[in-house]
Amino acid sequence: MTGAGPTPLATFAAEVRAHRNRLGWSQVALGEKIGYSGSFVSDVERCERQPSPDFARGCDREFGLPETMVRLYALIQRNAYPAWFSPVVPLERKAVRIHGWQPFVIPGLLQTEEYARELIRVSRPQDSAAAVEELVTARMERQAILARDDPPMLWYVLDEGILHRVVGSAEVMDAQLERLITAASAGGTAIQVLSFSAGDQPGADGPLTVYEFPDAPTACYTECYRGGRLVEENSEVADMITTVSMIRAAALSPRASLELMRRIRRTT
Repeated sequence: MTGAGPTPLATFAAEVRAHRNRLGWSQVALGEKIGYSGSFVSDVERCERQPSPDFARGCDREFGLPETMVRLYALIQRNAYPAWFSPVVPLERKAVRIHGWQPFVIPGLLQTEEYARELIRVSRPQDSAAAVEELVTARMERQAILARDDPPMLWYVLDEGILHRVVGSAEVMDAQLERLITAASAGGTAIQVLSFSAGDQPGADGPLTVYEFPDAPTACYTECYRGGRLVEENSEVADMITTVSMIRAAALSPRASLELMRRIRRTT
């Protein structure tokens, strides 16, 4: 996605504004009709917030449109994931366990909105604000799987450098560390930290994620700069599982990792 030309989010925003003005409604009036605040409508029209499915359906209903806004919302969703990452999204939704090694940044499923926004903004300087916002919202919507009645178990190993490296600001990092600490303190999520003092470990080749399913073979995903690869061949999956296991063995225990995250947060 680039900043050239209107994005689906910008098109959606323009349609909302045009139909609202056609009917002579203020942003507050539209918000009241569809169950949102006027500030939410304003944010959508300025491309500072992505609409929800209910927002799109409400606009269609009140504007008297034949699912026009719903179709535009679907375009926003399809546009929000790079082609090389799109196959991963259904894996996340179906997995019962997600294991991963991340040497560079907090995994997307555990990022705060502000951390994600700063990370995407600085890594995509050519993108418009609307394009950045589409990616941020899509990343946050991926986290909906964690609010299900049967969320997948998460087990991540993070390089210690991730916890020290400031993304955005000290305030953004403080909130992000708190998010990790809260997740690690609750059931269903295990976080280990590969400390600076760790010896040999085989994680230098980059991030790895393993997806386990109740009724399908395990799959893996590995990524590099602006690219990624889904791995489903049994022998290569086995090799990647071994790699993740060896990294996990070299890392601090979940309890020690939690204490380290708390110490780092107190000192930042």
